[in-house]
Amino acid sequence: MSRRMLRPAAVLPAALAVLVLAAPAAATTGGAVAPRQASAPAPLTPGPATTTTAPSLALRAAPAGRLLARLARGTRVTVECQRNGPLATTAAGATRVWARVRTATGRRGYVSDGYLATRTSALVAPYCGIGAAGPDPAVAGQGRCGSVSPFALIPPFADARQFVTAVAPAAQASRDTYGVPPSVTLAQAVLETGGGKVAALANNFFGMKAQNVAASTWRWEDLAGGCVFKKTWEVRAGRSATEIAAFRAYPTLEASVLDHGRRLATNPAYAAAFQHTDDPVRFLREIARRYATDPAYADKLLDLRRRYALAQYD
Repeated sequence: MSRRMLRPAAVLPAALAVLVLAAPAAATTGGAVAPRQASAPAPLTPGPATTTTAPSLALRAAPAGRLLARLARGTRVTVECQRNGPLATTAAGATRVWARVRTATGRRGYVSDGYLATRTSALVAPYCGIGAAGPDPAVAGQGRCGSVSPFALIPPFADARQFVTAVAPAAQASRDTYGVPPSVTLAQAVLETGGGKVAALANNFFGMKAQNVAASTWRWEDLAGGCVFKKTWEVRAGRSATEIAAFRAYPTLEASVLDHGRRLATNPAYAAAFQHTDDPVRFLREIARRYATDPAYADKLLDLRRRYALAQYD
């Protein structure tokens, strides 16, 4: 697979637009998938958002902070940046994402992201207060996350079965290196990507996150090469809501699979699972206890393991 690394993405302009769709699925060859040979992902096109609440929406000095003004329904605004903040319950659902917006008259403030019509469920602006993306020159494997991947993106797969065929060799290599049953690796990859359709816009097939280790600094380790901010659903204290998380960015499919295996094998939270490497179902259940906030995560993985006959790869 090509390891062509692209120029790190600059901070996006204040913008709102529909994200560019990925190219059609590429054919697989011997289990490998060639990355799309693209230039740096295009920045979002500047454009207006519209407030959706009725009859008016609070414009605040900070997320859930002091009231600055009331915006009428249908007010056109430009999103300058987005960030996490206090939970807000909106007609679009619960969210912890807030947007700093600018009105046509130049007034600025924060509104809950759930009250904006943005034509996309993805982020439309950089994370507030974070500088340009790129590695830390002093410490390897960490730095600032960006809004687009630093690598050319692997196109989405035609269907889940094609995706499984492509990932299987890397899953078996992960078993040989780290002891993770391939059927578990494959089930997680299918679930986390919707059958190979979405990879966190970063060739990230397991929802692997970067760790926030200091102000504006995230650690992604050596198999990844950066990190990307993305909206995601999380369950906290029994409540589902959207929030922004930092996902690791990978140069290849194999790098993503091996990093997943290494994470499981080296994290003490998953040590109990490795007492059952000869029992993939037990291994899966042990992993699911800590891997995701979704209480139904294990059942979803078991369903996929059966549906796609993934045990054959063990």
